[in-house]
Amino acid sequence: MRVGVIDLGTNTFKLLVAERPEGAGNGLRIIHSEEVGVFLGRGGIERNMIADEAAARGIDTLHRLVAKAKELGAAQVRGFGTSALRNARNGTEYTDRIRRELGLEVAIIPGEEEAGLILDGVRQVVAFGSRPMLVMDIGGGSTEFILATDRAMMWKHSFELGTTRLLERFPDIDPMGLQTQLRMAGHIDSQFELLWSVVDRHWPTTLVGSAGSFDTIARLIALERGTPSGPGAFGSTFSTAEFDALKDKVFALGHDQRAAMPGIPGHRVDTIIPALLLVERVLLHGVQQVHWSKYSLKEGVAARLLQDAAHGPATGGTAV
Repeated sequence: MRVGVIDLGTNTFKLLVAERPEGAGNGLRIIHSEEVGVFLGRGGIERNMIADEAAARGIDTLHRLVAKAKELGAAQVRGFGTSALRNARNGTEYTDRIRRELGLEVAIIPGEEEAGLILDGVRQVVAFGSRPMLVMDIGGGSTEFILATDRAMMWKHSFELGTTRLLERFPDIDPMGLQTQLRMAGHIDSQFELLWSVVDRHWPTTLVGSAGSFDTIARLIALERGTPSGPGAFGSTFSTAEFDALKDKVFALGHDQRAAMPGIPGHRVDTIIPALLLVERVLLHGVQQVHWSKYSLKEGVAARLLQDAAHGPATGGTAV
C-alpha cells in the first residue's frame, strides 16, 4: 500500500508519498518528498486567524500536492494541520473548505499528539541510547520537544512559539542587531521555562533536530565543511562550535545577502534567523552535540498509516 501525507504547517506545506519496503514489517520507502513555502500563518497568526490571502495560497498549493500524490499511486491521502490551524478561530471553517473543494480530510492535531508523531518519525533514522536525548522540531507557529531513550518517551511538550510568531513580534532582523537578539532571546527563555526545568533535571547532552529549519542548518554546516550532503542523506552530526560559527555568520547578513547564500531555500530566508536563536537557547543548557534527522512529523504519520493498514491501530496508540 502506498500513502500520501500532507503536513499543513504554519510556514510550509509538505508532501510525503511512501510505502513499506517489500517484505518488511516496518520502515518506510520514500517515493516522493517535497515542501512548499505557503506561509499560512502570515498576517494572521498573532490574531489567531487564517488570513484570506494565506488561505488562497494554501488551497492553490493543496490542489497541486493532492494531484501529485494521486499521480504517484497513493491509495490514501491524508492532511494534518498544526499550530496555525489549531489556534485559528476559522481553522475548522478552512478545513471544511478544503474538504469541499478537494475532497481532502485534514485532521487538526493537538500539540502533544504532534510531538508523539514527530518522535515516531525520528526513531526510524536515529538510534537512541540509554541516556536521554532531546528532540526539537521548529515550526512556524510552535516548537515541539520530546525527551526519549531507546526504551521510552520520557516527556513531550508543544510550545506555541515558532519562527513566524517570533518574526511578527521582532521584525527588525536585517541584519540581526544585538538589541533585537537580546529581546528575542529573553522572550524565548521566558516561554521555555518548563523546558529548562526538564533539561536541568535530566541533562541530555545530545539535541536531535528534526526536519524543517534543521534541514537548512545541517545543509549550511555541510557546505561550510565542503562536504555537501546528497538528497539521500537522512541525518548528520555537528558540534555546538560549528553551529555557533554558522549563527554568527548568518546573523551578520541582511535579507538580500541571506537570499544569495547557497543552502538557504527562498521560504526560509527570514525564518532561519529566529530558528537559529531558538536552537542557540537550547544549546546553552549543556548540549554537547547536535544530530539532524531528516525524518519528522510526516514520516511518523506515514508509518502509523501503514501500520494501521497492515495490522489495525496499535494498542495504546493514537490512530491517525
